Amino acid sequence: MNNMHISITQSLTIASTGLLLSLLSSYGSEALAQNRDVAVVVVGQQQPLSPTAIKNSLPHRNSLAPLYLPNLTPSSQAEINQSGVTPGVATPGKVSNQGNRMNGEFSTNSVDNSIIPQAFGSISVPYTSKRVSHLPTSAVGAGSNAYLSATYPYRTMGRLTFNIGSRTTHCSATLIRRSVIVTAAHCIQDFGTGTSLFSGFTFTPASYNGSAPYGSWAWESLVRPASWANGTDTGSGTARNNDLAVIALRKNSQGQFIGDITGYLTYGWNNYSFVSSSRTGNLSVAALTTTGYPALSDSGRIMQRSDGPSYLTTVSGAKQIYQGSNFTGGASGGAWLANFGYQDPAFSGGANAGNASTANVIVGVTSWGSIDPNSPKDNYSSQFAQNTQYPSSSYGTFGAGNIGSLLNTLCSSRPSGSSQTFQQLGYCT
Repeated sequence: MNNMHISITQSLTIASTGLLLSLLSSYGSEALAQNRDVAVVVVGQQQPLSPTAIKNSLPHRNSLAPLYLPNLTPSSQAEINQSGVTPGVATPGKVSNQGNRMNGEFSTNSVDNSIIPQAFGSISVPYTSKRVSHLPTSAVGAGSNAYLSATYPYRTMGRLTFNIGSRTTHCSATLIRRSVIVTAAHCIQDFGTGTSLFSGFTFTPASYNGSAPYGSWAWESLVRPASWANGTDTGSGTARNNDLAVIALRKNSQGQFIGDITGYLTYGWNNYSFVSSSRTGNLSVAALTTTGYPALSDSGRIMQRSDGPSYLTTVSGAKQIYQGSNFTGGASGGAWLANFGYQDPAFSGGANAGNASTANVIVGVTSWGSIDPNSPKDNYSSQFAQNTQYPSSSYGTFGAGNIGSLLNTLCSSRPSGSSQTFQQLGYCT
């Protein structure tokens, strides 16, 4: 895919139906027709959606037809080796010591940044292990049920609320850079709809039953795959190579980046942390944690977590990760994480962290699952990986494949009215 950096600005106007976004340039549709990714940049000061709209939003579902795959087989290590790609991971995320916020006050408590959970050892069977502890916060009372989701790393995750016409709906999303979230492309627009985007994207980290302990944050720019927008992405039905997107968030009214308050996670590519051995039946497997706000669990108002073995497969040419899960609509865009957790123990007696042990690495986001929530109980993600649309092993400084390219396009673009890029301004550190 030719990933020329084209920024398409959008004007904001108010009409009787609410906030409308209209493209000012025809270059957007031309670029998409040529399979060139574009950064869509907001012009003017868009405000976050209202707390009432966010709380009462409906779960969003992928508009593509879900697949039923009773005979799906996972990929063997031999099949994966044929691709010749190398797993990788970006620079580690950040644990912010400003996340202990209450009424604008910030804690100066020191934070242990040496967070290195374990992935696998010499027998090549994956696992996750960490100290049972948390980073204290004053953003939520310690006696509140919302307390855990307000601590790191949960507070880097939240609900992404947006408008589809007059209807307000939500997906899930996670911070992977200082002011950049990753979500699913189908949470940005329906497949094959060109320059027609949803509107009003608002991220609420650590949302719990309508609460917003770290506020709600408006979007400033986004990039989704051109192949998603123009309807040519590899795959069939809901199973696609590139159901992912990245969004830059505007600073708050105090001029702060969201990641300086909540912290942020990192991301990997080409199936970081997956491993294969005779003990896994020569199948490539990882111990992944998924998070999100599925509609049929607590009405999508409380963050959910699912843990289990995850496998690689290919569906109609689309590179996928799958695992058993009871997540449903609303969980779309939620993180698939290797080595999830807050704090590593103090090792002794020769113990160590293990291999592929970078903490809190997002390797995918929830894309789809079977339409029946009570039988298959499965979920799928596009692999963050090199593929037909994104073949390069390096896109700028952001890594390989789809995730590296989308971030490179976003961070190389400029906010409206600025002579500096998002990267230069500190959004993408």
